[in-house]
Amino acid sequence: MRHLGRVGWWGVSLALAFGFMVACGGQPQVPATLPPAIVTVYLAGTPPPGTTSTPTTGPGTPTSTLAPTSGAVSATPLSVYGPDTYPNNVNPLTGETVDPAVLARMPVAAKIANFPYAVRPQSGLAQADLVFEHLAEAGVTRFTAVFLQNDVSKIGSIRSARYIDTEIAPMFGAILVTSGSSLGTMQHLRSNAWFLGENLWRLVSEETHYVCPPLCHETPDDTNTLFTSTNAVRDATAAHTAADAHALSGFTFSEAAPAGGTPATEALIDFSSAAHVAWRYNPAGNRYTRWQDKDPSGELTAHVDAVTNQPITDRNVVVLFVNYQNNFVPEDFRDGGNCGLEVQLWTAGPARIFRDGQMFPGRWHRDESTNWRLRLEDNAGANLPLGPGNTWFAVVGLNAVESGPDAPYEVMNKVVDTRSECPVPPTETPTETPEGYVAPTETPVGFVAPTDTPAP
Repeated sequence: MRHLGRVGWWGVSLALAFGFMVACGGQPQVPATLPPAIVTVYLAGTPPPGTTSTPTTGPGTPTSTLAPTSGAVSATPLSVYGPDTYPNNVNPLTGETVDPAVLARMPVAAKIANFPYAVRPQSGLAQADLVFEHLAEAGVTRFTAVFLQNDVSKIGSIRSARYIDTEIAPMFGAILVTSGSSLGTMQHLRSNAWFLGENLWRLVSEETHYVCPPLCHETPDDTNTLFTSTNAVRDATAAHTAADAHALSGFTFSEAAPAGGTPATEALIDFSSAAHVAWRYNPAGNRYTRWQDKDPSGELTAHVDAVTNQPITDRNVVVLFVNYQNNFVPEDFRDGGNCGLEVQLWTAGPARIFRDGQMFPGRWHRDESTNWRLRLEDNAGANLPLGPGNTWFAVVGLNAVESGPDAPYEVMNKVVDTRSECPVPPTETPTETPEGYVAPTETPVGFVAPTDTPAP
């Protein structure tokens, strides 16, 4: 069972610990239907993003000698990789040494469902270089998994995109794979420069006329049984990818952990009352194992990948505190309907990096000064390195509340209201007569016509 009862909550939100500043500009892309505020967040007393001091660990600058990572092909690896340049045999998404031919292709970013519970166990999450977990709407989470290093035979189930994917796919130079999208989200995607006009091939979706393969239903008309594979996506887009095959990253990697960490062998993340996650550190493998609630009871079980039939593990787990806004785009029509969310993954915000059984406080940074790449920094602006390997990003709200330092790390998210003021479109007139439909009479039974002169 979960550990909520033993954790004491701080009564102060992260928003009070960080200064807020309304930015004059923002990400150069189409705004939400009703433009939400763009928030710039940075630590009080430190330079704002873009004016930080020179990082102490510059790109590729060795500070010590490290042993080669597993599968290394370089005899003399650098101690630090990134954030701007990498050796031609180092994956910029994982910091691991690989065959350079693997890097001569585009990453594939796949939208994978986490709800309803029936979609679990998912396929391919364990083999992703990066996974971003975020709220979709109504307190449920969804994943964007980025694949470059591994060829994965089955990925899914594939579901619809969200606004955050106009940030993630361009950030890593990736093809986006999705079942489709709501009208508002599809317009948002197609208006983004990464997918605009002749670049629409980068959006592999049923709504952009991709069929099987690469998007194949295991059960016809079941929205939760759509799957793909990395090879199928690359085959379907091969005519376009040659000039664009260049993975992008702004991360720094180092086998040696930086200074300034505190012991952290468990991280509990409550996205909502319906979505609870735990990451538990295994020192034998130097990795974190993912656990999540198996059903509405809240009991946590190890999250298994259907391809490997093994629990999902990651070298790094990163919690990003990001501003969420209702984007006023209807996404879910159950129980009165819910709008989606704009996850404002630009400017800067707090971050917590978990690696090697330690937690490192810092911030994420993404703006023009980083060329819109996502960077992880300490609070002085120096790069915070990840351990070489895969990374899972948990994206919570800016006002999420962390646990006290005397207990296992836990963060409780505050879910944005996506039901109020959500403009649910009217139901379309059916083109076929539904089963059991009864046509109304011209004059309803009991109808009394009004008189020409209203009664006093």
